[in-house]
Amino acid sequence: MGAVSDPGKAAFVRGLGADDVITYDRQDWGEPVDYVLDAVGGDLLPSAVTALAPHGRLVAYSSGGGTVAAYDLLVGAKSVIGFQMALIARGRPELYEAWRREVWRLYEAGELRPAVHAQFALEDAALAHAAIEERSNLGKVVLVP
Repeated sequence: MGAVSDPGKAAFVRGLGADDVITYDRQDWGEPVDYVLDAVGGDLLPSAVTALAPHGRLVAYSSGGGTVAAYDLLVGAKSVIGFQMALIARGRPELYEAWRREVWRLYEAGELRPAVHAQFALEDAALAHAAIEERSNLGKVVLVP
């Protein structure tokens, strides 16, 4: 399942492989799930925790912040864990390097297909930021030096 801010983005997320897509504002996210990968955070975080099944785990890797009431974790024995690749790069450089090589191998084999919304020249960084702030992008916004 995927979650989007705008119903107009649902087809894009389905095209990436999601079986079902809901909007962030929907109260009922359907059947509980075992895992949530949260790249959004903020106001979405409590709803994502609610979507977890008992003993479910949420991996937060956004910088959007957000808070979760401890009670919401206790009643379902749920957990929230943070993930930051930079921490692995600093603390386990050999592991980071192995993952980096594997990601490039998968990309070169055509198994990873990044979704790029738009590319901007570095001098047009303000336009790239505007696209992100408007939340109009479907995929990554790339700055090209």
